[in-house]
Amino acid sequence: MPLHKFNFGSFRRYTGNRWVIWTIVLSLMVALPLITIAAEMFSRGDAVWHHILHELVPSYATNTLWLLFGVGMLTITLGVGAAWLVSMFQFPGRNIFRWALIMPIAIPAYINGFTWAGMLDYTSPLYTFLRNQFGIDTGTYLFFDIMSLPGAIFILSISFYPYVYLITRAYFQTQSANLFEISASLGYGPWRTFFRTALPLARPAIVAGVSLALMEVLNDYGVASYYGVDTFTTGIFTAWFAFGDTSAALKLSGYLMVFVFVLIFAERTQRGQMRYSAQGIRKHGLTPKRLSGTGGILAGIFCSLPLLAGFILPAIMLIWWSTQTFSLIVDAGFWSLLRNSFFLAGTASLVVVAAAILLAYTVRAYSGRFVKILARITTLGYAIPGAVVAVGVLIPFLWLDNRLIQLPWVNTLLITGTWLALIYAYLVRFMAVGYNSIDSGMEKIPESLDEAARSLGMTHGKVLRKVNLPLLTGATLSAFLLTFIDVLKELPLTLILRPFNFDTLAIRAFEFATDERVAEAAPYALVIVLTGMVPVLLLNKYIGGETS
Repeated sequence: MPLHKFNFGSFRRYTGNRWVIWTIVLSLMVALPLITIAAEMFSRGDAVWHHILHELVPSYATNTLWLLFGVGMLTITLGVGAAWLVSMFQFPGRNIFRWALIMPIAIPAYINGFTWAGMLDYTSPLYTFLRNQFGIDTGTYLFFDIMSLPGAIFILSISFYPYVYLITRAYFQTQSANLFEISASLGYGPWRTFFRTALPLARPAIVAGVSLALMEVLNDYGVASYYGVDTFTTGIFTAWFAFGDTSAALKLSGYLMVFVFVLIFAERTQRGQMRYSAQGIRKHGLTPKRLSGTGGILAGIFCSLPLLAGFILPAIMLIWWSTQTFSLIVDAGFWSLLRNSFFLAGTASLVVVAAAILLAYTVRAYSGRFVKILARITTLGYAIPGAVVAVGVLIPFLWLDNRLIQLPWVNTLLITGTWLALIYAYLVRFMAVGYNSIDSGMEKIPESLDEAARSLGMTHGKVLRKVNLPLLTGATLSAFLLTFIDVLKELPLTLILRPFNFDTLAIRAFEFATDERVAEAAPYALVIVLTGMVPVLLLNKYIGGETS
């Protein structure tokens, strides 16, 4: 923002208000890890960094770019293709596919990764069946080596295509049917209408969905590490744990942030073009065209493939493995991990929701440009990969602990490796999840209620407690639930910042899978999947309520 456009008088007025002061503190807390990384990114670095820069960074960059390109192309193919079919055509199973195609989002990518690796292992039920029943020599692998870069692209694509599907499907259904009728009147068939009319109109929505999917790719550590694909995220772990070089880890985190900001810039540039599509066109709803015979079968097969690959087959395998290992795994240690995970997710969710309510009400009550900038800064962490947030949090905490431990009454690290650091990192990473839900709930409350309460002499605190909070019950529960699930699934951040000798379901599942004990990882993974299905089922219920 240009300085001559900034109202410094408003700034001074805002900073005298305790609501805004707490919001400033919150925004600084979120910005601290990013500032830490940015400050270190352009320093000279030592010999270890120069070795990483010249020997490893080229492969990190190449693999990351290939992952982004491959996942981008495949998620567009699966997500846009499925969205077009269920929006424009009536075929057998369409009403089920409309909501079922989002189910893969309930399974974290790293769980899909080790599940598919287990399914295509030499001793897997599939390969054993093919050898025993048909005499097929499967060798180490039958079609291609899934433990590779193409395999990682496949896993990440079937895990993240629902982002593209949901946004693109919603966009198709808001378009006027007249647009496609005009296309048909010009002699365009379904294929030409799709490529010449639907795709150009849906481009901003497609870019938005793909950007979300690609940001998840940049955040991924589990799949890339398990499949042996060196990326910037795995490089951060290598620099930190293998080389013991915090400066190199910070620099790699900075490079990864550049990727993220490029994606954000591209998405927002495209979003600005979403206004033109239906101007001046009289709208009426889409009437799906019935597909029968071969066309209906092909449409059903196309929609079935990502659903089978991304949810049904992995879920079946997790259940089957869990029945085999349940008695061995589900012991006192299992319940301890369950308690750790749920306690951690619950505590972090309460902190995030409380901070989100504070931020959302401040934006509502003091809706100036300065406060809105603070809100944007505070929600920036969700776009930053978990490993980057973890490193950005750990460095200033280590610095502070090194100062505190010099005091005569301090004989241990007070912050690093404790709950405080972990909860703080979750607040930075998932603040946007809680804020978006609370803010959308706030927008539905008429401002006249706040004004009436203020006219009766209520303070802002009382207005929030007695007027807004009772009306925000649904939004608050939604924010808590979504944050809870995200924390439960989070892997790279938790791996770096967890307290000593402390594990969660996600960490234990990943460790078992890394040790080639996939069946023993299944019970831990299944709990995460079943918990993650709760918001997905709620979303499915909402989608099911839409008109067919």
